[in-house]
Amino acid sequence: MTLRNGLLVGTLTIASWLIAHSMNAYMADALLPEMVVEPAVHDSSSPGSPSSDDAMQLAQSILASGLFVLPPGVLSLDPSAPNAQKAAPPPTPPLELVGKLKLLGTAIGNQIRPSAAIENLSDHTQQLYSLEEEVEGFGHVTLITREGVTITQGNRNGYLPLDQMGENAGTTPVAPPVTKRATAQTIIDRRQLKQNLADVSKLLTEARAMPYYNVVGNNGALDGWMLTQIKPKSILDQLGIQDRDIMMRINGTSVTDPNTLLRLLQEIQYEQKVKVDLLRNGEKQTLAYEIR
Repeated sequence: MTLRNGLLVGTLTIASWLIAHSMNAYMADALLPEMVVEPAVHDSSSPGSPSSDDAMQLAQSILASGLFVLPPGVLSLDPSAPNAQKAAPPPTPPLELVGKLKLLGTAIGNQIRPSAAIENLSDHTQQLYSLEEEVEGFGHVTLITREGVTITQGNRNGYLPLDQMGENAGTTPVAPPVTKRATAQTIIDRRQLKQNLADVSKLLTEARAMPYYNVVGNNGALDGWMLTQIKPKSILDQLGIQDRDIMMRINGTSVTDPNTLLRLLQEIQYEQKVKVDLLRNGEKQTLAYEIR
């Protein structure tokens, strides 16, 4: 066999092998069934796999354990659960009364309707209020005690404590009408009286005054001014005025306010005779003076 014939035979042999191999591969692919790859599906029923309910219960137990700080009122992750609560709304702010109103006194008794004397600090007007009466611009009086009053406006409440004007300040006393009793005339030195009345600013510091409302005998109207913290050797002390005396009239003129009281006290230095009507321990008295 020549070299040429040998190469030809080898080439034919390799070609035959390649053709046969390709045919085998084609037939194998045609005869095998088609394999479809599907995504794996998790079987929730298999042991050891937690369900969604179990997960919720686990989360709920963690919430109840106090491990985490939760907003107030949050008891459940499920908003439809009966014990699921939304955060409580912020509380309604109270009425701001202190600094705007002043409680001058209250009247409490078994046979009278509770009342309170309140001053509006914006214009310094004073008025007597009973339960359910309206304090203009603030609300209705809903509670009156010896220590203070409660005023309500809608769903807001405000508490106004009694204005402490000294150690002896307190609830305005309510006295029944009594018979007036006169006392002996007192002689006062005019020079000493003028000396005590010379300094008006000093008079303002010699005692404290709070309004007195006679709920029984005067239909709740202002009936005088209660004097407390009277300093020794002051003009009031010289006149024999005692602590918690209620100054009603001087020489027949009603004491309607502290300025009137100061004016009347200054005028007595020019008088020959002076009469002071007051209420002491629930009894009306008239103090008479002769100025020499």
